[in-house]
Amino acid sequence: MAEVGLFNIADGILGKIGNLALQEIGLVWGVKEQLEKLKNTVSTIKVVLLDAKDQHAKSHEVRDWLGKLKDAVYDTDDLLDNFSTHVLNRQQGKRGKQVSFLFSKVSQVTYNLKISHQIEAIREKLDAIAADKIKYHFTDRSPISIPLVKVERRQTHSFVRKEDVVGRQGDKDAIMKRLLESNGVDNVSVIPIVGIGGQGKTTLAQLAYNDERTVKHFELRMWVCVSDVFDVKMIVEKILESATSSKYESLEMDSLQTHLRKRIDGRKYLLIIVTTRAQLVASITGTSQPYLLKGLPEDMSWFLFEKVAFKESKEPNDSRLVAIGKDIVKNVLDYEINKQMLISLWIAEGFVQPLQGIQCLEELGDQYFMDLLRRSFFQDVEYDEWGNVISCKLHDLMHDLAQLIAGSDCSMVDLDCENISERTHHVSLSAELDSSWKIPTTLLNANKIRTFLLPMQPIHRVVLDKVDHEAIISSFRLMRVLDLHNTGLHILPRIIGKLKHLRYLDLSKNEVIRKLPSSITELLNLQTLKIYSCKRLEQLPRKLSNMISLKHLETGQCTGLTHMPSGIGQLTSLQTLTRFVVGTSSFEMASGGLRELKDLNELRGELMIAKLENLRNVAAECNEANLKEKQHLEVLTLDWSREGNSHVTFEEDEALLEGLQPHSNLQEFHIYGYRAERFPKWMSFDMALLLPNLLEITIWNCIKCIHLPLFSQLPKLKVLRLEVITAVEYIEDSSAESSSSLSFKGNPMNRGREGKEFFPCLEELVFFDLRNLKGWWREAPLVTNDNHGAAASSQRPLQKKESMPSFPCLSKLKIGICTNLSHMPLHPFLEELELKNTPARLLQQSAMVAAGANLVYPLYLSKLKVMHIDGIKDLVSFPEKGLHHLISLQHLSIENCPDLICLTEEGLKSLTSLRFFNIRCCEMLKSLFKGFKHLTALEELEIKECRELDLSKDLEENVMELQCLHTLRIGDMPKLSSLPDGLQQVTTLKDLQISSCLNLKTLPEWIGNLTSLQRFEVLGCPQLASFPQTLYSLKALEYLEITSCSKLFDKGQIKKCKNWSMIAHILEIFIDGEKM
Repeated sequence: MAEVGLFNIADGILGKIGNLALQEIGLVWGVKEQLEKLKNTVSTIKVVLLDAKDQHAKSHEVRDWLGKLKDAVYDTDDLLDNFSTHVLNRQQGKRGKQVSFLFSKVSQVTYNLKISHQIEAIREKLDAIAADKIKYHFTDRSPISIPLVKVERRQTHSFVRKEDVVGRQGDKDAIMKRLLESNGVDNVSVIPIVGIGGQGKTTLAQLAYNDERTVKHFELRMWVCVSDVFDVKMIVEKILESATSSKYESLEMDSLQTHLRKRIDGRKYLLIIVTTRAQLVASITGTSQPYLLKGLPEDMSWFLFEKVAFKESKEPNDSRLVAIGKDIVKNVLDYEINKQMLISLWIAEGFVQPLQGIQCLEELGDQYFMDLLRRSFFQDVEYDEWGNVISCKLHDLMHDLAQLIAGSDCSMVDLDCENISERTHHVSLSAELDSSWKIPTTLLNANKIRTFLLPMQPIHRVVLDKVDHEAIISSFRLMRVLDLHNTGLHILPRIIGKLKHLRYLDLSKNEVIRKLPSSITELLNLQTLKIYSCKRLEQLPRKLSNMISLKHLETGQCTGLTHMPSGIGQLTSLQTLTRFVVGTSSFEMASGGLRELKDLNELRGELMIAKLENLRNVAAECNEANLKEKQHLEVLTLDWSREGNSHVTFEEDEALLEGLQPHSNLQEFHIYGYRAERFPKWMSFDMALLLPNLLEITIWNCIKCIHLPLFSQLPKLKVLRLEVITAVEYIEDSSAESSSSLSFKGNPMNRGREGKEFFPCLEELVFFDLRNLKGWWREAPLVTNDNHGAAASSQRPLQKKESMPSFPCLSKLKIGICTNLSHMPLHPFLEELELKNTPARLLQQSAMVAAGANLVYPLYLSKLKVMHIDGIKDLVSFPEKGLHHLISLQHLSIENCPDLICLTEEGLKSLTSLRFFNIRCCEMLKSLFKGFKHLTALEELEIKECRELDLSKDLEENVMELQCLHTLRIGDMPKLSSLPDGLQQVTTLKDLQISSCLNLKTLPEWIGNLTSLQRFEVLGCPQLASFPQTLYSLKALEYLEITSCSKLFDKGQIKKCKNWSMIAHILEIFIDGEKM
């Protein structure tokens, strides 16, 4: 690994030489000849590096030779970097028309002679090392001649013995569910299974293939093993061979397809293509998200290790062998890696060099990353909501292997830094810095360090007043990567400008720093500057435009920034600028306006333009921002601060937004604090045409807005959030120009204007604080049952076959503080529903539609898994009819419904999948448990602040069926004087909490029947005076917490009280916050 990195550094050296050779003759006079000789030497060494890498493990002499070569190559790279930086400085001086004796012709000649001698010296050193390569018989292994090593995949078969399989029942059940519960949307469903080698992918496929349910469900089953060489014709041949037990090797593709169709047409078949570790194959073949097979839990891993490693599959008597085995099994501490950060680090270290046809190093680095991911070098991938990779993990075994190959070149060390040698170039600390840390001598002696990383710094803010940042900076002048994030940095030392090799500087999350030194602009090679979450940082350096290599300026959450420096628009290589701040008039001389964005067309990822209320020359500056040309931008946020000045009229806000139309590639668009009544024409009329790739829109805190754009025709929109738009009355207002041509004629159930589908891809819809919102359309439909179980209009009669449009893909709906909202379009496929501070009629609408469901939506809301009801003031009872389709509901929460009297048995009858039930602050609730006998899957139950509820009523006969219940929390129940007797039947209970029950006086003797109880909390029960004797028999009880129960123990005499003997056996006891 280290030698491959050395190969890339050598590539970088050749690139630097090539760039220097192209400079004007005055800058490289007297040096060109030495550069050409150095180029020849490095080229000669480079071609044998990869062969030397393969031999170094076999020969101590080769390892020693490589060590010397590595030192020399690094020295060469440092020297050429010095020269390149000098040339950049010279060019900067000319650009600024500055005259200095340092850049006079005499000083240039003197410098060139000096650098020429240094290049000659390093070349002679390299020549001497290169001469020794002959004795080791290295072969030329240049990239064009590197052989591709292919290891043939073992051929698999479809049979596996069930008794040989350990710990994969849950995975098998998940795969079987996917196989047997096809939704019928696709003609062909493909389920890829991916994971690292040896994890059990093939075994899992075999289990599913041979399951009795599979045999009965599919008429035809086929098993094919695919190698990493993805040959479609070969795969089809193997499929036919599996289906017919005959060979089809000599046929053309057309003939193969014909034979295959004859075999499978009209039949329900299962084809298992044995998975590959290359996720590329899985992504090509898959029609659904891959099933990512993870490692076994530790107990199962040990059981499997016993079966494989020890005779008769039993643990040996040798404790030493057992200890070694368990250490192997425990060796899974995964390392989390941020993808973009890793790519930036690769580039900073020179590991990514341009390839023919790909000059953007970030794109090339992304390809490297994805290639490693497809080969399962990484695992446990985290995706954003659009499917882009954010982060992943490196398995500990893979990390250790990489560390072994890297040797002393890379070290992950404790704070004492004992494992660092003088040859170490890359250091990361495996512990969090604290205020007492001083740089160890061993670290100072390793003065050729190029990388200093702090991966263990915490997420939360830390205060480190005594960390010597200046010592760190001054000690390592050759650094390419410096990480000082979240280290309590108050002032960045001016000496930072001396780190002329620096490419990557992370100062993020230093929340107290207010200013960056001007010397930071001397870092002409800096590519990445991270200052996000430096919340008190007030301004960027005035001469930021000098940093001509800067590509990534991460300014997100720098809420203290007052403006952008003038000239930032000259940094045309910028790809990342997360926060651009519009300055006020007091900063006009030094502040860059929106026109600075004009030529920054390489910007990608996210861009927030903040404090738009400060903009003066609206029309001119907005057009000059040139957002239409920024084709790589994915996320755009436009922000008017809440405390902004009111000198700009609302009409000017509309004109401002008119000039900030983004490129059609935009995926997310967020508007905060917009103050006009309506949106510009390009949004109102043509957004579906101009922004066809939009996936997410947020409009927040637009309190003057009364007319919204037409969102329903956006072809790819998945998320729509409308929050704090307090004046709007209708989402699509037929009286407004923006929706004047909208009509739903014929049968508009799934159709909108011009016959287009209504929100064809919308998955999440959020309304919050639209307090004047009355409905979706001004012609408000009234919920009445027709032959579609939908709605008819009160203001104009819809035709008999008309019904309200329906969201075809909506899975999450959240509505809050919409107190006047009476109706919504249909949402039959919801998986999550949250209603907060809304009228009860919204819930009743869903119930009525479900009650009248017909062939169109026969199982309305049958996919609903989560439902939160909060603050519905006029809800009297849970609907009895219409909710019988909630067969998938797992989480139900009802809070702050003061008029709710009962939950009827009919309303709870269908909730057979309910696992978590929370009800609180329903002060009038008197009846609860009549339907509980139907909640057979219930695992957690919380009932609090229901003051009229008497738990003893109807409880005994209704809780006996709750054989899955493991957690019960009850609190603020003034009528509770003792626990209801029926509770003793729930022997599965593991966690019991009783809080703020002021009249609870005793605990029953039958509490000893709760033999599974592990955690018991009694909080704020001042009348409770004693524990039952049977509490001592609860051997599973490990945790007891008692707070504000003054009658149980005498203060200061806790362990002498009679109650102590009944609880003394419990492992962890807390009384009034103190651990006993």
